[in-house]
Amino acid sequence: MSLTDFVVHNWQLFVALVIILILLGRTLIGPGAVTGIRPTDAVMLINREDAVVVDVRTDNEYREGHIMNSLHIPLGMIDSRISELKDMKSTPLIVTCKTGSRSSAAAAKLKKQGFQLVNNLSGGMLAWTSANLPITTEPTKAKSKKSPKKPRAVGHDNTREVIVYTTRRCPFCTRAIDLLEDKGVGYTEIRIDNKPELRREMEERAQRKTVPQIFIGETYVGGCDDMYALEDQGELDGLLGLTAKD
Repeated sequence: MSLTDFVVHNWQLFVALVIILILLGRTLIGPGAVTGIRPTDAVMLINREDAVVVDVRTDNEYREGHIMNSLHIPLGMIDSRISELKDMKSTPLIVTCKTGSRSSAAAAKLKKQGFQLVNNLSGGMLAWTSANLPITTEPTKAKSKKSPKKPRAVGHDNTREVIVYTTRRCPFCTRAIDLLEDKGVGYTEIRIDNKPELRREMEERAQRKTVPQIFIGETYVGGCDDMYALEDQGELDGLLGLTAKD
């Protein structure tokens, strides 16, 4: 059977196919087009552009584990809660769900509402966790300035100065600072959000462009994973100048 014969005898299916292709084309290249982004690129966007993650999964899915500092707005509530994002029209957004399908629909809605820099996390949370990127079960809450805890030291304070370059929503920054706070270590957090001079300072010192970048005394530690590696090797406490209690 030729293509012409197939179309003549199955014109309804052919029309449906054409409509689907048109709708798909509008989603990919039309005014409501949404950019797909890989987990590693999402991390870079969070680090460098202070991108905001919007999680559109259900309450139960979100409680099971989500990206640190993400905003939770279930897909069915996007329209009614879009006002919560009103100040983010020109802020990079990364929308995520379990696999990337629900988030694609949510991202398209945000684009139609005038949000300019909307990205869909390709593969969703499954891709994020497969890339061994950090998640948390703690609900996202507004960060408050905490007074650094006193270092645990015996006899005298021999702890070393800790400097951490961060951005506001970077999940790795949150994870690194959580470890320092768990140890009761004081630290200086240098936020480089929208501060090109501080970003240049960090890049010159660390020769890296991602956050966090961590310095302990005169020692350059590296990023979050580097500090956790020292912890796993039992070397971090010594570098910090902590001594065990008797």
